[in-house]
Amino acid sequence: MADEGAWFAVVNPHSAGGCTRKRWPEFLKRLQAEGYRVDFAYTSGAGDATYLTQQALQEGYKQIISVGGDGTMNEVINGFFSAGCLINPNAELALLSHGTGGDFIRSLLIPKGIEGFLQILCQGHKRSIDVGEVQFKTKNGRTRRYFLNVADVGLGGETVARVNQQSKWLGGKLSFLIGSVLSILHYRNKRMLCVIDGKDRFAGRLNSIVVANGRYFGGGMMIAPKAEIDDGLFDIIILSDFSPWTILKHLPKIYKGEHLKIPGVMERRGCSVVITSEETALLDIDGEQPGCTPLSFVLHPGILKLWG
Repeated sequence: MADEGAWFAVVNPHSAGGCTRKRWPEFLKRLQAEGYRVDFAYTSGAGDATYLTQQALQEGYKQIISVGGDGTMNEVINGFFSAGCLINPNAELALLSHGTGGDFIRSLLIPKGIEGFLQILCQGHKRSIDVGEVQFKTKNGRTRRYFLNVADVGLGGETVARVNQQSKWLGGKLSFLIGSVLSILHYRNKRMLCVIDGKDRFAGRLNSIVVANGRYFGGGMMIAPKAEIDDGLFDIIILSDFSPWTILKHLPKIYKGEHLKIPGVMERRGCSVVITSEETALLDIDGEQPGCTPLSFVLHPGILKLWG
């Protein structure tokens, strides 16, 4: 069983292009020097962060640190759940962001690195935030996944699939920018149906449907500038049948969060979203590409305690 007050860190040594493996011993010493008792384990492959988090919570740890990028964070948050329920409703999550993207911490205004993380711990500020859940199709059938930041279907799924197959040594923003441009040029809009809260319907050939809890995705694009992680609602952004050249023309506006007034961009809010498509449309969750349509989203308001 875990010692009372001890933290458990789930460390992705491959994050930040492998730099986290080199820096984690230094980070650990800084935490210990500040009086924090921290146990940890390294991940070794896909899904490890979820398993390690579940194991730590079942052993009695109540404070979990995710050390890595947005993908690591997504796996860790899924480890807070088992059989569709929180393992420990009183468990807490803290984010030591050290990856290529870091989109979620932009919404929280949390700086990257150990010094910003120590500042968060020193302030002791915790908040109850919303958690998104999506059910989707995989090659093995349907499954569910939880997320804190942004999920989207369409162009974003294609972009993430492309970026994750390539090296991110250029960094998160530039890697996603290059991947976005290449995907925009090759992507063909999908005929999709989106139903929000069982009543608002959007049907036709669409570029993307974004279901956002946080504000940023894709290495710094402010896709949902009005989103709040603790308001009990998704922000849903729908991009209509835009041509590649129209998307490229307006891409700078998306980084600045100035795209909502563009004709053909629709903004709605809701607690549940169902998306179907005539042809396969890929899903992106927090920078990972785990499956495809059909999709069913639901928001769980205020169920997770987050430091920061």
